[in-house]
Amino acid sequence: MSQGIWKHFGLVGISFASGIALTLVVQLGLLPSASAFGSEVVKISPPESWSMAGLNAMELEPLGKIDWITVEHGGQSNSESIIFEGENIVSVWDSSPARLMFDQPTSYDEFVLVLKGELILTDTVGNAVTYKAGEMFMLQKGFLGTWEMTEDYRELIVVDTAAYNGG
Repeated sequence: MSQGIWKHFGLVGISFASGIALTLVVQLGLLPSASAFGSEVVKISPPESWSMAGLNAMELEPLGKIDWITVEHGGQSNSESIIFEGENIVSVWDSSPARLMFDQPTSYDEFVLVLKGELILTDTVGNAVTYKAGEMFMLQKGFLGTWEMTEDYRELIVVDTAAYNGG
C-alpha cells in the first residue's frame, strides 16, 4: 500500500481515539468546571406548572387604591404578585370593579390571560372587545382608551422587564 493510505488510516485512528477519549471525559464529568473559564455554572430546573385554579387561589400583595392611572370610577383596591422575573416579568394582578382611562399611550406590549371576571377594552374611536376568564390577548404598546373591569377581575400578564420597570 502507498504511504498516503497509511497516513489516512493513521488520521482515522487518531480521530476515533480522540472521539472515545472525549466521550469518556464528558460521561465521567472530567471537563473543567465553568468557573475555570471565569463564569459560574447555572443549573436550571424545569419550571413549575401554573394552573388557572392555582393562580386564582393565589394570595396577592395588596396595593391599595389604583393611583398610577386615571380612574373614571371604582379602583378601590388592587393587588399583585410577581411570579417570575427574568427578561420578562410574569405577574398576577387583580382589581375590584373599575374603569381606567389610558389617556397616555401604553409604554410596552402586554400579554394578558384573563383568569377571573370580565374586561372590556374600548379604544378612542369606540371599538370595544369583551374578554372573559380563559381568554387571552396582546395589548399593543401605544393603546389609548378605556380598560373596564365590570366585576372582580384577575389576570396573568407577561411584559418586558425593563419596560415594566420604566427603563
